[in-house]
Amino acid sequence: MKTGALLVNTGSPDSPAPRDVKTYLQEFLMDERVIDIPAWKRRLLVYGIIAPFRSKKVSKLYENIWTPEGSPLVATTIALAQKLTSAARMPVEAAMRYGNPSVKSALEKLSTQKVKKVVLAPMFPHYAMSTWESVVEKVKEEIKSFPEMNLSVVSPYYDHPDFIDALYQNARAQLKQGYDHIVFSFHSLPVRHILKADPTRNICLVKEGCCETKNPAQATCYKAQTLATTKLLMKKIKVDSAKASLTFQSAMRGQWLGPSTEEKIIELAHNGCERVLVICPGFVTDNLETLEEIGIRGKERFSENFILKMPKKTAAGKRNAAPRFDLVPSLNLHDAWVKTLAKIIKKAG
Repeated sequence: MKTGALLVNTGSPDSPAPRDVKTYLQEFLMDERVIDIPAWKRRLLVYGIIAPFRSKKVSKLYENIWTPEGSPLVATTIALAQKLTSAARMPVEAAMRYGNPSVKSALEKLSTQKVKKVVLAPMFPHYAMSTWESVVEKVKEEIKSFPEMNLSVVSPYYDHPDFIDALYQNARAQLKQGYDHIVFSFHSLPVRHILKADPTRNICLVKEGCCETKNPAQATCYKAQTLATTKLLMKKIKVDSAKASLTFQSAMRGQWLGPSTEEKIIELAHNGCERVLVICPGFVTDNLETLEEIGIRGKERFSENFILKMPKKTAAGKRNAAPRFDLVPSLNLHDAWVKTLAKIIKKAG
């Protein structure tokens, strides 16, 4: 039985133009696992308020990161599929949950290559109903049109030793420069999503220290999994807990996971922290949230709010250079990541 792999990422608009951004936002936000309210309310909110009023603003953000190859997220995911074709020695196609290339078109390409078993690799290390689960359910739906194909799914790999090592190898060169504080930033989620995903219905977030101790809820607990990744990576880096923070970005109105990445960046700036490094372990591919939200706006917030305290001196007696705020690129096409993903896919196959 010939095996092939399917990489599925979130997606991007076809262009930064407001009309394409509007179309993308409509498809993305109409997903019941993203905005989990009754369909009629979701349609009213998305088509009547969010998409019409946010498309121009979001369009400008995409313009800041757009490349000649198009969306960084889409272009990099496609390039990763090409690299994995050689590394995993099997056909590999890339698709987006929302936008293009579609899941259906990727399955069609695998079908023409006589693939009978598809290994689905959601491009999300951590479980969340709005990302990992949404992708899995979408592929299950689309693959029904290809009865000759069987499907297996790569489980969340947030604590896989090779994944942690790939994150470390990817950040290693920047870590050598030395930093006063490291921020581990993950995409935030509504707290209700965490509670809905708890198979034990034990409302794990209410219990103090629940994410610290192994329990059945952690198989689908995004908060616990981000904490596990952070702890393992901190141990690998050998950074003291006083010099590191776990934060969450991109939160909307309501009760979302925190503390806020933006607020932490501002706090560090106010405290005169001169060298800050941000790592985003939940994003394996650079996108709007890493490149624009952290790389551009986050850096601006840090610079705007920085307050110089007592100037530090180097061993040579000179004052340190200007404050530094750096972002570690996502894993993207890093060799260690390509090898790790190939290993995970082959095991799942």
